[in-house]
Amino acid sequence: MSPPARRSQTVKVKDVARAAGVAVGTVSRVLNDHPKVTRELRERVERAMADLGYEVDVTAQSMRAGRSRLVACAIRDFDIPRFALFIKEAEAVLREAGYTLLLASTTNRPEIEIALLGAFRRRRVDGVMMTLSDEQHQGVRAALSEAPMPVLLIDRDRVEALDRVTADHREGARLATSHLIGLGHRRIAMLVGDTKAFPSRSRLEGFRAAHAAAGIVPDPRLLRDHVLSSEDVYRATASLMGLAEPPTALFVAAMDMLGGCLRALRTMGLAVGDGISVVAGSDSDLAELHTPPITAIAWDLAAMGRHAATMLLERMRGDEIERGRALAVPTELVIRGSSRPVAG
Repeated sequence: MSPPARRSQTVKVKDVARAAGVAVGTVSRVLNDHPKVTRELRERVERAMADLGYEVDVTAQSMRAGRSRLVACAIRDFDIPRFALFIKEAEAVLREAGYTLLLASTTNRPEIEIALLGAFRRRRVDGVMMTLSDEQHQGVRAALSEAPMPVLLIDRDRVEALDRVTADHREGARLATSHLIGLGHRRIAMLVGDTKAFPSRSRLEGFRAAHAAAGIVPDPRLLRDHVLSSEDVYRATASLMGLAEPPTALFVAAMDMLGGCLRALRTMGLAVGDGISVVAGSDSDLAELHTPPITAIAWDLAAMGRHAATMLLERMRGDEIERGRALAVPTELVIRGSSRPVAG
């Protein structure tokens, strides 16, 4: 029976070097991912580390190399299930490159975004992916400009000095609104989030563009903005459907807010598709499984995650690339049974 491996605290680099039959400098190059280490030498050193129970002192290694191998991702909140696709794919790309992903919530507040950027700086993270509550907020912009690490923005577009990955929300909203207009709807209500942020601002632009193309002036009383929670959507839907001239279609353009709208319609005894059409601003399991299924805008959040992580890795490596790259993921309209022609 072979003796148990020594505890990692007692195993030194020189012990690994002796067991692998290499110089101490070779072990150091393996630990620091030096590109000129051959596969045979790397495998020999890694086998020796495994046999001896050697564990890398990540803190010490980070201080020597000037990098932490940490990437931070800060998003509005953790209540949007589909955003897990973004996180999952980004984490996989980063993990393959040897990085650990830290996740934080901004709660959609500029002061939290500023505080997090400071915390990430103190933790010496190598890169950051994040959303912003207000792209024009001077304090946030100053914190971004002072950040020592690369920062990539998720679904934001107005800080042009930074890399950013977005979805084409304007086109998705234009397609959704044009679809409803084509079905004969003229009183289309829109429920949208904070228009200081790119997604909601873009969706509102697409909504207005579709009306303009059809020569229709939308009723401003049918617009509800700053809808940021399911409870907000519930109240906005009830308010809209209680108007003397209620809408014939509801475009729930705020992400992951469909449930609040459906709950309000059910409470009021209104059936989706039967007198009131509904379109969701983001596709979801709820949209697909509801009866009738809900027409929705879809885009590839997994692809967004992969693109974001890849672009950030390129920036962290110091690749010679242009400043402030922008990549937009296309959107499409998935037409289902919830959007129907206006009843005669």
